[in-house]
Amino acid sequence: MIGSMTQPPAVPPPPGQPLGQPLSVPPPAPPRGWFGRNWKWFVPLVIVLPIVLCCGGITLIVGGVFGVIKSSEPYQHAVALAQADPQVTAALGTPVKPGFFAAGNINLNNDDGTANITVPVSGPNGSGNIYVKATKTDGVWSYQTLAFEKAGSQERVDLRPER
Repeated sequence: MIGSMTQPPAVPPPPGQPLGQPLSVPPPAPPRGWFGRNWKWFVPLVIVLPIVLCCGGITLIVGGVFGVIKSSEPYQHAVALAQADPQVTAALGTPVKPGFFAAGNINLNNDDGTANITVPVSGPNGSGNIYVKATKTDGVWSYQTLAFEKAGSQERVDLRPER
């Protein structure tokens, strides 16, 4: 038959839906805010970022302090004398290496200053400390104490050249 169209078969409504009424669609969910979309990275960032910044700041300060001590003339002079001294190399073996954590303080004011530092050193046969107490006057360092002491010993080796 030309001109007559057949309709598709009727689909029964879902259970509980009366006949002849349109299907009910739930209302759209309200749009989520910025925090609702980004909380998964925001919360850890708020917790982790201060910790990282604090640790980084502390690391910079400690590294800077050790860098200042290690680059100072009293530190460099003490390590060089200890590495060249026959009594130190006999006690520790060669090579004599300075440790990472030098303790003490250095105060400089133009061409004057003071240094009071302890430098840990070690070698294949043991370890010990170099003790440095020095003053700087008119740009020249003079050493009141420049001595090596092997760990476990009370005997000190005077490292000052004018001994």
